Amino acid sequence: MKVYTKKGDEGYTTKYDGSKVRKDDPVVVLVSKIDSLLGSLDTAIVSLEDEEVKKIIEEIQSKLWQTAGEISLGGKGKKVENTIEKEDVEKLEGWIDKYHPDNKFFVRFRSEPSVRLNESRLRCRELEVMMTKPLFEDKIRGEVYKYVNRLSDLLYVLACKEN
Repeated sequence: MKVYTKKGDEGYTTKYDGSKVRKDDPVVVLVSKIDSLLGSLDTAIVSLEDEEVKKIIEEIQSKLWQTAGEISLGGKGKKVENTIEKEDVEKLEGWIDKYHPDNKFFVRFRSEPSVRLNESRLRCRELEVMMTKPLFEDKIRGEVYKYVNRLSDLLYVLACKEN
């Protein structure tokens, strides 16, 4: 089987539910932003030495993967089994509290792991911006939005820890 199908050459793609949409469809854009964040988290993991932080990132990636499916399918349930819930937001808050740096005068990230985590934070913020309109249109759940909001905070805290 070839990787290329040529089906997207005209500017259309197929969503997870099988429907054909333009590649600039808001759902496709959101899912691609999640994919971008997932890729940057992959890059961050390979530079980390702390096994506990690696496990945290892997758990986050699992949640984001499921979220991409939820957004593509237009809701939880269906083929999505591990959706973001209130407890997941609280778990992020717990990690933020645990790893919050003592320094209050941060200047710049200088270590490779901190730079990579910060890059993930930036992509997370872009995702959050792109999710704002769908949130107000009731096309994504509030818990998903809260999770992404807290995730950018966690990625900042982890970047500071690694710095």
